[in-house]
Amino acid sequence: MPKYKLTYFDLRGRAEPIRLLFAVAGVPFEDERIEREQWSAIKHKVPGNALPILSVDGFLVTQSTAIIRHLARIFGLDGETLSLKVKVDEIVEYLLEMKNKMAEMPMMSDDSRTQEKAMEIMKSFKELMMKACTFIEAQIQKNMKQGNGFAVGNRLTVADIMIFEAFENILATNGNALDKCSGERCG
Repeated sequence: MPKYKLTYFDLRGRAEPIRLLFAVAGVPFEDERIEREQWSAIKHKVPGNALPILSVDGFLVTQSTAIIRHLARIFGLDGETLSLKVKVDEIVEYLLEMKNKMAEMPMMSDDSRTQEKAMEIMKSFKELMMKACTFIEAQIQKNMKQGNGFAVGNRLTVADIMIFEAFENILATNGNALDKCSGERCG
């Protein structure tokens, strides 16, 4: 079995779906968490000057989405057929678009320009969340007609993991965030 090492900051962020993939697959990995103070000392040594990084027996994979897709393929969590794989990818893309928008949120500040920018980003995030909810809800409803509880196909995929992680994060900060989502239409 390959030796996996995931390097990221000591927070959930972009590495949490990766950690969940390892947990669901039951595959051991080294979870190297670095402090922000350490980052400036090692940043210049890191490909692309960005985290997370996955080392697979010394072979480095960068970019969180590439890591997620790579592990999903290895662990058989990417969909059973080509048509299911593309449905998994669609869900993942909706969620990533939404999460990337939220990552643009500036740090809290008393500055009115910062607060205005934060309100614009939040408005855009809510629109993306509703778009994602609508698509995902329709996909799950369609899949439920086949008698299972998964987002795509007949077994757990990275789409299910990403749905859980994204919305668990959202609900942790705003317990009412999904109140407008129900049935086939969200919003």
